[in-house]
Amino acid sequence: MAGKHVMDGVRLHAGLSALSRWRLRSVGAPLFERLGDAPADRRHEKRRAVRLTWGKALDLSERFLCDCRIVDRAQGGARLRLARNIAPPTRFYLFDEAEGGIFAAHIMWRRGSEIGCRLSPTPLRDKAHVAQRMKGRYYAL
Repeated sequence: MAGKHVMDGVRLHAGLSALSRWRLRSVGAPLFERLGDAPADRRHEKRRAVRLTWGKALDLSERFLCDCRIVDRAQGGARLRLARNIAPPTRFYLFDEAEGGIFAAHIMWRRGSEIGCRLSPTPLRDKAHVAQRMKGRYYAL
């Protein structure tokens, strides 16, 4: 193995364009980090990836904010990719099209168009009329 560079336990920061890598390199910022230095995963439940699951973000007045794709989901949280680059309020409602229910959501982190949020464990029963409206064709009106 002499002469070969082995980079065990090192990963490239994901999602960087060539221009971003060049800019980081020009200011001397590291492009790699050791896996041991990565932040600890603070989730209480394991998330499961979901495919083509869509949702709708609503403000606390039950008004439509934007569509979003549910990237992965756990019992108490979800990672959402927003369809528009908006700044949703810290607390909002999430309509999950797959489950057909409205969940209370609280934003825990944001990276670009993705947000991680804590969700209520079960759909809100008092919001059944809102869930019915979100299932309709003209939900944003």
